[in-house]
Amino acid sequence: MLATLYAACAEPPKRPNKGAAGAGPVSGSGGDTVGEAGANNAAGSGGTGDATPAEAGMGGEGGAPESAGAGGEAGASEPAAGGATGGDPCPMPPEGISKLPVPVTTTSVPKPSGAQGGLKVVNWAGFKGALSYTFDDNLQTQITNYNTLNAVGVPVTFYLVCSTDNANPIWKTAVKDGHELGNHTMHHCGNPPTATNACAWGNFTTADAEIDDCTAQIKAAFGVTPYTFAGPYGDPGWATPASSRFLVGRGVLDPNGGASPSSTDAFNLPCHISTDGETADSLNLITDNVRAKGTWRTILVHSFDKTVDGGYNPVKISEMVKTMTYTKGLGDVWADTVLNIGAYWRAQAAVTNAQVKTVGADKVYSWTLPDHFPPGHYLRVTVAGGKVKQCGSELAWDDRGYYEINLDAGSLTISP
Repeated sequence: MLATLYAACAEPPKRPNKGAAGAGPVSGSGGDTVGEAGANNAAGSGGTGDATPAEAGMGGEGGAPESAGAGGEAGASEPAAGGATGGDPCPMPPEGISKLPVPVTTTSVPKPSGAQGGLKVVNWAGFKGALSYTFDDNLQTQITNYNTLNAVGVPVTFYLVCSTDNANPIWKTAVKDGHELGNHTMHHCGNPPTATNACAWGNFTTADAEIDDCTAQIKAAFGVTPYTFAGPYGDPGWATPASSRFLVGRGVLDPNGGASPSSTDAFNLPCHISTDGETADSLNLITDNVRAKGTWRTILVHSFDKTVDGGYNPVKISEMVKTMTYTKGLGDVWADTVLNIGAYWRAQAAVTNAQVKTVGADKVYSWTLPDHFPPGHYLRVTVAGGKVKQCGSELAWDDRGYYEINLDAGSLTISP
């Protein structure tokens, strides 16, 4: 059935209560860093009175120095933590809390000692390129082969159709093992459903219900919030409802070899759909491509067995393990979930377009994360020189060539 449904189709951000990310371009692609942060992104609203970044609460302008911003305290030299989203990301957590993977790279990189400022984001957390393996429709061969897949040690994304058997305990295990569960709607229908993208597992209700009911079920069954989405059949009709609910959405088109750090289409992420019987040798070419071009691509696989699950473009589990092992073994390609790489990618645009103000002798960079942005994520940056601080504490320089900054803090300060 799936073979018929998929054959004619090509499967084609933002944090609540905060302003949208600036629309200014992100410069550069494929190298180690992007251009210096600019002033293209205004701070979120929600405070009282006028204030410099020194008094801004996270997610909104603060009040005068004597008063607190909406949801955050007035600060002395950088935005106070807290803000409209609630919670307090300060004091900074211990080193290593970011959980970003460490690339195989040069160590003993000296701490920058040039002129104060020059904030730049390190592309793909210091890796040469990025790759996300995704598996659709919570199919039986995924369940049967889960332990084999998990043993490779690469976090992957499973896009669940919520009207099928997603109560299997394997999905709770997947969450504990560090994999992502994403939303693939309730009934796997086109939007709107037609003869070529008819519902695979039930009847279409409304686009909103197809998404929201699935999200509610994933939360209830597995205790996690789905932050990313994959539209059935890659139908572009899903992009609009998805964009008001998720951080990113995977497509099924694969133009120009993937998304660069400066790409902007968050709801049609480039994707390679496996071909029938595709081998590791073929899939490894995709890894080599993102590595050479400095891009991010997703790979979509359904079944591992032609005689089970409808047999849509199956890839043998042995070939899947080989290609994932190859990617992991290179050490300089970031293989991770759509959520983890997507959060870094979208945060890169926000921080690169940060608002920059001078407060006394300090330069303060303030950013607004997209809606539906998950808490607890970090970004790797470098500077020309100066002391990099967040929440009143100087950050440690990693001799692989970067600082790790806490995105929830909403700002950082560079002092002389």
